[in-house]
Amino acid sequence: MSGASLAATTAQWRSTARSIRLYWAVTDPRTVSLLAFTGLAAGLAAGGLHQLPRLILISVSLALSSMGARAVANYIDRDIDALMERTRHRPLPMGLVDPEHAVMLGLSLMGLGLLLAAPFGPVVVALMALGLADNLLVYARLTKRTNPLSIVLGAPSGGAPALVGYVAVAGSVNLVGMALAMFVVFWTPVHIWSLAIRYRDDYARAGVAMMPVVAGVGRCARLVGLASVGLAVWTGLYVVAAGPGLSAPIGAILIALAAVLMAGSLGLMRRPTATNAWRLFKFTAPYLAALFTLVALNAVLVAR
Repeated sequence: MSGASLAATTAQWRSTARSIRLYWAVTDPRTVSLLAFTGLAAGLAAGGLHQLPRLILISVSLALSSMGARAVANYIDRDIDALMERTRHRPLPMGLVDPEHAVMLGLSLMGLGLLLAAPFGPVVVALMALGLADNLLVYARLTKRTNPLSIVLGAPSGGAPALVGYVAVAGSVNLVGMALAMFVVFWTPVHIWSLAIRYRDDYARAGVAMMPVVAGVGRCARLVGLASVGLAVWTGLYVVAAGPGLSAPIGAILIALAAVLMAGSLGLMRRPTATNAWRLFKFTAPYLAALFTLVALNAVLVAR
């Protein structure tokens, strides 16, 4: 191979690798990894260690469908993302990815995810489809820009992977599976609204009717506190519902984490500043991962 041919081939490989990285970024792998992990942990809690093929298949299905949903959501939000300091460097608002290609990628990934979920039966497929519809239609398309309660309306889509993972392995819905989903549902407003308080001006500039923009920072902080109480209640319900199947130390840690989150939310209610909101957000970021790590760890310990 001549030097010119080698250089051309190298340039082509670099261009391809860059495109892959950009499309990978469009699927929002950080968010997707957390959602997929909640489904995996919930599947473990349902007895997935004894049904590994089912657990692996539903986890892959959830990961693919979540990646697809994020790609389509980023397509929908590309105009407002371009107006916000926090999001303007994403591939779509920067014009680094063709919007039509992004939405085609998203739809394809969602279709593949639903197809892989088909062997689990119509209930699992329906739950997954409802989660996708809630995220893309109810939240991203219909309410995000105009309704300050959009986060609440879209929160069930965040809880869907945990519920799907649990039902796919357990074969039915019970209080444990519902509690795992509700962890995410009540965590979502705490996480997103604390971020929104920190970036209130960013959302206002983009014309997004986020709660602190429409109702004010103080009222939003009170709602964050209310959501944290709801999360604590569901944590208690999970501990009770899991019963002897939950290790006492892990149950205690779960309750302690919920108490710390409520304390942080109370601090934000008392002093609803951007600094306190950012501190709470930085705590909530790993909180959900820690919560489901404990659920997964408990499942492994119980199965031994």
